Amino acid sequence: MRVVLDTNVLISATLIRGGNEDRILRAWRRKAFELVLSPAILEEVARAFSYDRLRRTRWMTEEETLELLQALGEESVLVSGRPAVKVSRDPEDDKFVAAAVEAGAEYVVTGDRDLLDVETHRAVRLIRPATFLEILRETERA
Repeated sequence: MRVVLDTNVLISATLIRGGNEDRILRAWRRKAFELVLSPAILEEVARAFSYDRLRRTRWMTEEETLELLQALGEESVLVSGRPAVKVSRDPEDDKFVAAAVEAGAEYVVTGDRDLLDVETHRAVRLIRPATFLEILRETERA
């Protein structure tokens, strides 16, 4: 299954060890799903990883964070993210749905209310991290 993770999910994974977002990232590392990203998403993640306030509070070391960023770029399904998609109240959020549509992803996992309020766009469901973990558990049981 193909999945787009919002920047807030990736950032939270570095802030709360063992939290839902960290568990999702670990599931991706064990190949439980294919992560879909676009250059615009990767740029946003890299920028957020460099914020001083986040650097001071995350559990990952600087080296681990750089390794994660490299893995995101090398081990995910990269798409252009160019399809014109206008679904969110915040136009900056549309890049996640655009990447999902382009890659044929099933889910965008996010904590962003503007995206969650969309619920579904075409065949893409926009869901919370906890909901995605339940889906992963069900998939692993099957």
